[in-house]
Amino acid sequence: MVIINGIYSNLNIKALLKRENEVGFLEGQWNLLGKIQNGRENEIEASCFVPADSPWFEGHFPGEPILPGIAIVHTVRQAILKDIQKKNESVLLDELRRIRFVRPVRPGEELKITVSREDKGGEILFSFKVINKENIVSSGLIIGKKIK
Repeated sequence: MVIINGIYSNLNIKALLKRENEVGFLEGQWNLLGKIQNGRENEIEASCFVPADSPWFEGHFPGEPILPGIAIVHTVRQAILKDIQKKNESVLLDELRRIRFVRPVRPGEELKITVSREDKGGEILFSFKVINKENIVSSGLIIGKKIK
């Protein structure tokens, strides 16, 4: 269950994350992620620019382009995966919780992504916020499982 603009939606995000983990099907032209840097300990900071010609806007919505929520989640996921690679870890990202989309993202906007990491036994909790100007656009929790 995902909350979009305060309304619950039955998006099958878990299936999408599984598919993306298997084949990385949203890479290349779908990539919005910019610079990534480590903030404080166990924190990731990243930037994102949303170009007007991004394929994410195709059909979403004609005359009123809005970045789909899955594009935001995908960009956060990319930042987490790059940090995991840098740390030479094996982690499978496979669950989303408390995802909220509270403001629309339009073409030409810049986003700031912050992710806090908390290790809990075999799981890693990645709590994130996506911000445009001083406003939170999206927030949530991505859960990863350590692979041995």
